[in-house]
Amino acid sequence: MMDAKITGLADLNKAFKTLGADVSTKVGMRMVASAAGVIKKEAKAIAQAKGLKKTGALISNIVTKREKNAAPGTIQYNVGVRHGRALGNGKKVIKYLARSKRTGRVYTKRQNDPYYWSFLEFGHRTVARNSGQTGGGITSYVTTLRNGKKKSRTRDYKNSSITGRRRSSTGFVKPKPFIQPALENKQQEAIDAMGKTLQKELLKAGK
Repeated sequence: MMDAKITGLADLNKAFKTLGADVSTKVGMRMVASAAGVIKKEAKAIAQAKGLKKTGALISNIVTKREKNAAPGTIQYNVGVRHGRALGNGKKVIKYLARSKRTGRVYTKRQNDPYYWSFLEFGHRTVARNSGQTGGGITSYVTTLRNGKKKSRTRDYKNSSITGRRRSSTGFVKPKPFIQPALENKQQEAIDAMGKTLQKELLKAGK
């Protein structure tokens, strides 16, 4: 998930403070949810326009979600792509077993899982699927011993390992972002949506 702070809310904040404490949290949630909905709609449109439909899983899983661990006194909704375990275990999600061609390991996959969304949003390095790519190298890292002390170690990654191929990769696929542009394109519209929601609530409260 991604999120962004929308600035320029001084007037909304002033009007919001006229609400009683007993309703302010619910109203705040509705306001932020309405703004997130604007961003979500735009992200879907951009993804569609850029031809990122593929199976349709990516676009249908662009969602908003309330951040349960937001800072005290803060209401936050994230806009992002639901994937992996977040798809849930309901009847709508079909899970099946697959076997890795490289390791032979059996693992669980979810049908129409848009796990690749971050590759599109941020771009990604190109990594060879086999050991034919030269590269690798020595990498240093730090481990914690049982006594709590830190120890520096080194490891030689060969091109026969996927880690080595990742580290030696020089190619990069450019991103095709759809969430960040949505945040940039619809900032004012998101603020307006919050204002409209607040106005409705103020009318209900007789303000």
